Amino acid sequence: MANKILILGVGAQKCGTTWLHDQLSMNDNIDMGFTKEYHIFDAIEPSRGKKMEDGSLRNGLREKRFRSLARLHANGKLGINQGPSRKKRKFAALKLSFIDNVDTYFDYFDYLYLKDECVEAVGDITPNYAILKPETFNLIREGVGKRGFDIRVFFLMRDPVERIWSSVRMKKRALWAQRQKELDEIRYFQNLLEKDSSGIKHKKSSYSSTVGNLEKVFDASEIYFGFYESLFSKESYCGILNFMGIPLKDFQCDSVINASPKNIDLPVELVRRMVVRHSDTYSFILNKFGDKMEKLWQGYNYL
Repeated sequence: MANKILILGVGAQKCGTTWLHDQLSMNDNIDMGFTKEYHIFDAIEPSRGKKMEDGSLRNGLREKRFRSLARLHANGKLGINQGPSRKKRKFAALKLSFIDNVDTYFDYFDYLYLKDECVEAVGDITPNYAILKPETFNLIREGVGKRGFDIRVFFLMRDPVERIWSSVRMKKRALWAQRQKELDEIRYFQNLLEKDSSGIKHKKSSYSSTVGNLEKVFDASEIYFGFYESLFSKESYCGILNFMGIPLKDFQCDSVINASPKNIDLPVELVRRMVVRHSDTYSFILNKFGDKMEKLWQGYNYL
């Protein structure tokens, strides 16, 4: 029987997910569809919503996306040639149909598999899925199972301080020139440190929560835990090749996508404080993955 695999990349942000998507997409037997990040399950998960007066939960992300579609429709910009932005608008309605009825999401990936006899795997790599609840992961598992897919879950991690620092630099890089000059990277990093620990950016570095939620739903053989610091290597390629169980072209380990250059260094005391802030994560990762982590993650030098 031919392989029928759905790849689910659940994060984490700034941990090499774009690079992994590009390496997998180079293969003729893998079709990742029209985008890397579909952002479906973070838009439908009610537990991420805002609590209303009647006790119900409202997911603002879901509503925002439907308002976006409504604006495109009102302006007559759906289904017509709009130059460079055509591709984004072309798939706006399709993506929102996934949110409206998640069965269409699973049917879409089933279609990608069925339309080409060479395809063995399809997939969605959305880093925001790292903060999904077990109930949502169960929904995904049931949906792919009904269509006969085996699932391969990727969760890539990175030293929490380096991950957060990289996200700050990415934010600055995305701003237009004048705003880039105005944004103080170190001050922004310090503000993140001083924010409440329940904040979303903190949660994205709380890997123990993601690992625990994944292991409640998926078998160990269905989950690949990887680390940014060792991702771009032949050893990593061999591990992913074995995990996928299908032929893969050699990875381009000398190319790193979306890397944000370091123009300044963080003050040592700020690094130390952020490491302490994430001490539970450092302890969890060391206990689960062993002493090798002390060599991979510089944060252990500050504990």
